[in-house]
Amino acid sequence: MAELYFFVPKEKIGDIIDCGLKLSEWYDREIPIPGISENKKVLKAFLNPRDNKKALKNPNYQCLRLEVGLEHCKVGDGFFYAIGLDDPEFMKRYYNSMVPLQDYCFGTFRDPEVLVMTSILPEYIEVTGKAMDIPLLYESSEALYLLNRMEKQEELYKDSGNHLLYAFFTYLESKGKVVRFEDKERKDAVFVYNGSQEYIVLRIP
Repeated sequence: MAELYFFVPKEKIGDIIDCGLKLSEWYDREIPIPGISENKKVLKAFLNPRDNKKALKNPNYQCLRLEVGLEHCKVGDGFFYAIGLDDPEFMKRYYNSMVPLQDYCFGTFRDPEVLVMTSILPEYIEVTGKAMDIPLLYESSEALYLLNRMEKQEELYKDSGNHLLYAFFTYLESKGKVVRFEDKERKDAVFVYNGSQEYIVLRIP
């Protein structure tokens, strides 16, 4: 079983506890699913409640924790879906990137959305508390995705993030936030914050 998170208006909690989440009522969209011959209604859930920042901050919404059979879940890259609504090429990428939940490696997508293809009975639904009741293993899917990308950067360049920091401070320089001084012989650069004594020394890539 997969543990997923889903947000609903608070006034609907009573009905959901009694009747569950009916796919016909709560589905997010109807789309073609790889490996299935016809379009399917899907309910969009999350791997981490913090992945839905908008609903998490809305006092009118309540987070539910769901237990769903893995065979009823696919994971898609929500980033591709959002852009794909205006660009068919990205929508193709969205469908091509979709995988069964049991095959998904956490941190692969920046915005993973779990597409649930079944209704959920009341006994598999739990209303969470403000602290989500159980510890979460990672801050959010976005944070995990970025951490994975930075680790891959380190594996590739073995420079402890120097390339990333140099690019970031070059960006700050373009915005007038810092001033750069270079020692081309030693291939070092010092970025000094405007109006401050704070600085950082980086290698020139």
